[in-house]
Amino acid sequence: MSFFLKLFFGLGLLGYLIFIKSDPEEIFKILKTTIPAFAVLSFSLHAIGIFIKSVRWNILLKENGSSYELKDLMKFYLVSNFFNHFLPTRFGGDIIRISDTKAMKNGLSASAIIVFIERISGIFILFIFALIASIIRIDFVKDMPQVWLTAIAGFIGIIILFILLKKTPENFFSRFKIRSKLLGKILNKFDSLHLIVKSSLVNKKVIIKILFWGVILQLNVIVHYYLIGLSLGLTIPFIDYFFIISIFLIVLSIPISFNGYGVREQVLILFFTPYGYINPAIAIAFSFLDMIFNLILGIIGGIIFVLRKRSK
Repeated sequence: MSFFLKLFFGLGLLGYLIFIKSDPEEIFKILKTTIPAFAVLSFSLHAIGIFIKSVRWNILLKENGSSYELKDLMKFYLVSNFFNHFLPTRFGGDIIRISDTKAMKNGLSASAIIVFIERISGIFILFIFALIASIIRIDFVKDMPQVWLTAIAGFIGIIILFILLKKTPENFFSRFKIRSKLLGKILNKFDSLHLIVKSSLVNKKVIIKILFWGVILQLNVIVHYYLIGLSLGLTIPFIDYFFIISIFLIVLSIPISFNGYGVREQVLILFFTPYGYINPAIAIAFSFLDMIFNLILGIIGGIIFVLRKRSK
């Protein structure tokens, strides 16, 4: 039921923004003015991003006794991108990545925890980017509480989460005396998963590597969106993309609508307005260009998925 509610809400909001708040013809006119050089360069950064993601992912896999070829992990990412178009939120395809790396100790559970650590570290860096950029541009964002409040709250929240995960003693959950065998097994599984998380958090070398590649990845993402803006003739300062895109991506990770439809466009409209881009068509065109890039990656991932199924 929630799936259809998210789908109808997302498509309904997107339809409202396109046909009521804007004009489809105007959106296409803006897209026609796209500067090809910036657009192609922006799209090419996806290849770098997928490589960096695979390196970061493999660091965590190796830490937990499993390892894959980078080319295979890159293929897994492309396949997950294909499924992102059919699953809720921008990270729905992570379910496929979890399944692809389940052949390890503790199976699916360990694979899921590794993907979780990878994702939460990326979101943590986005909050840092948003916080630093909002401080640098304090005169501009002082009347935009959604920026600095989100950045501060998110940053503190993730720090608290990391501290709790790190300070919680081993076998904490199994200490509870539970009569139910099923519940007891679940608590034991929690202890196993907590051990995986804690082993990664106490290993400073792993943390440094994850954060390093995470920073490089998010910088690549920011530049990617900055180039999309340049391709559409936007004059938004580069530094401002650090809080615009950071919060944009964080919102997309929340399962409000199917694959972020409608929500992504509304968030961009809110952020673009202070720069004088009052016409919603500009923000929608920006979003559509990003969606086209992801659609191309999804098609590539779909082809890899079909070929992989046939080879089995």
